[in-house]
Amino acid sequence: MEKRNSLSRRNFIKTSGAAMLGAAALGLAGCAPSAKNEANAQAESVHDIQWDEEFDVLVVGAGAAGLATAVAMATEGNGETTLLLEKGSTLIGSGNSPVCSGSFHITEDPESFAVYMKALVEGFTATPESIYEVYAQGTAENWDWLEGLGMIEDDVKITPQGDGKAEWFELENSGSFSKCQFKKDNADEDRQHISKFLSSVLEQYPDTVTRKTNAPLTALVQDPETKAVLGGIYDEKGKGVYVKARKGVVMTCGGFENDTEMLQDYLSFEQMHAAGATANTGDGHRICAKLGASMWHMNSFAGAWSNGISLDGEKTMPYRSLKKALGIVVGVNGRRFYQEWEGTTMFTQGEEGPLSLHYGCRHGHQNFGGEWKMLPLPAKQWFVYDSEGKRFGAYMGKDVANNTLQNQTEKTEIDPSIDAVADGYALVADTIEELAALMEVPVDELVNTVNVWNESCANGKDEQFHRPADQLAPVSTPPFYAIKCIPEILNTDGGPRRNERAQIINTDGEPIPNLYSSGEFGSLWAAKYQGSGNITECMVFGRIAARELIAKE
Repeated sequence: MEKRNSLSRRNFIKTSGAAMLGAAALGLAGCAPSAKNEANAQAESVHDIQWDEEFDVLVVGAGAAGLATAVAMATEGNGETTLLLEKGSTLIGSGNSPVCSGSFHITEDPESFAVYMKALVEGFTATPESIYEVYAQGTAENWDWLEGLGMIEDDVKITPQGDGKAEWFELENSGSFSKCQFKKDNADEDRQHISKFLSSVLEQYPDTVTRKTNAPLTALVQDPETKAVLGGIYDEKGKGVYVKARKGVVMTCGGFENDTEMLQDYLSFEQMHAAGATANTGDGHRICAKLGASMWHMNSFAGAWSNGISLDGEKTMPYRSLKKALGIVVGVNGRRFYQEWEGTTMFTQGEEGPLSLHYGCRHGHQNFGGEWKMLPLPAKQWFVYDSEGKRFGAYMGKDVANNTLQNQTEKTEIDPSIDAVADGYALVADTIEELAALMEVPVDELVNTVNVWNESCANGKDEQFHRPADQLAPVSTPPFYAIKCIPEILNTDGGPRRNERAQIINTDGEPIPNLYSSGEFGSLWAAKYQGSGNITECMVFGRIAARELIAKE
C-alpha cells in the first residue's frame, strides 16, 4: 500500500501541473527535453529538485517587454541577478518587437491621458480601470526613464497627437499624449529602434544579467502547497535545465499569432497570416494555464485585413503589399462583404462628425453597425482590380517598402515591370466573366458586383459599404486582375490576466505568487487599440514587475 501511494503521489506531481516536473507536465507531447540532471527526472516533490542554475529573477522572452524588465532590474535593483531567456536566435527576440515601428507613448498629463485610455475600452468593464490608470502614470515616466538610460532627444521623433492626429481622435482627451520613435537614420545602430537601444543598455550589465538565446521555456515549477512559482525549466540543446528564480518569474513571451490551433479556437480564423512575429505559438499561455492562470482578452488582436497569398498557397506577400483603394475585395460568392479600403486616419487630421459615422481601418478595427470591431474575415478572398489599378500599384511587389500607412490613398505610377501574375499571385483575364471563371466564383454575381461598384464610382458614393468618396476606383479598364487573399494580423493581445502590480491572476482572482507578466502576453488592450500602445505597455509593466521583485525581501 505504501508503495502504491508513493507512486500515485509521484505521478500527480509530474502530470498535474502543480509542480510541473517531467515531460508529461509540458503539455507539448513529444517535444519535452530530457532533464540535464537525471536526478530531476526522478524527483517526487519540489524539495527533491537539484537546481542546475539559480538567479533572483527569470524573465521569459527577449522582446521589448523582457528587455525593459531586465533593464529595470539591472539599473534599479540592488545587485539582483536576472536570467533573460529567448526562444529564438536573436538577443532582441523573435516576436513582434524587433519588426514593429518601435514607437511609444509619452504624456505630461497622465490624468487626462487615463480618461482617453478608459474611453477606448467603452463598456468592457471586466478590465479594471486601475489598469489604465497605471498605464497612463507609467506613460508619464517613459521619457525620463529612457533619458536616464542614455537616450538623446535628437535621436527621437516626437509627434504630438493633438489636432486630430490620435488614432481615435474623436474621443475625449485624444490629444493628451505624444508618440515617439527612434529615428531610423540615426548614425548609431543601437539608437535606430527601441529594442536595439534597450539591448545596448543591457550590455553594460553582464555581471547581473545573463542572456540566452535558443532557450525556450518548457515549464514552470510551482510549489503544490503554497502555489508559489519557484522557477522554470528551459531547453538548452535538447536538455531540460532547471533554473531556480529566488524572487520570481516574469513572462514576456508575446502572443499566439503563429499558432493555428489557438487562432481557430480564440479568433475563429480558419487560416491567417501573421505579418510580424514568426515564433509566437502560445507556449507561455499553455504553461501558465497549467498553473490555473485566468485568461483575458483572448479574442482581441490587431487585425484583420486581407493580404495576398500565392495561387499555389506556398507564400504570402509582405505586409502592406496591396493598395486596396485601387480595387475591391470579394468572397467566394463573388460579392463584396466589408469596407475593404484599409487606409487609416492615424496620420492625418480627423474628419468632422461622430466616430459612429467614420470609416477606415484602424489596426484592423472597422466600423460595424456604428461600433468599431475586429472583423472575422473569410479564409479565402479575392482582390479585384483593373489595368489602371496595376499602373498605380494595386500590387506593390518589389516596391512594397514604398507603401506606407501614410500613402495608402496616393496614386503614383510604379515600375510597369511589377507583375502579380508573373510573381504567381494573380489571375488575369480580358473580361470580368472570364476572370470569374478562373476565380471559380459565380459569374453572374461577380459581374453584378463590378457593375454596382462602377456605378457607385460614377456617382461618387459607395452605398453598400461607405468607402470614402475620394477612394472609389472603378474596375473598368481591361485586362482585369484577381489576387487570392487570406486574413492578415499583426499581433494577438490575449493571455494570462494581470493586475496593476503586473501579477498574473488565477481563476479564483488571486495572484499566483512570484509570477508576473508584461507586454502582449496578456495585454491590457480589450477593445480599441491605440497605435504604439504595445511597446508602451512593454515598458510600463516591465518596470512595474521589476520593481515589485526588487522590493521583495
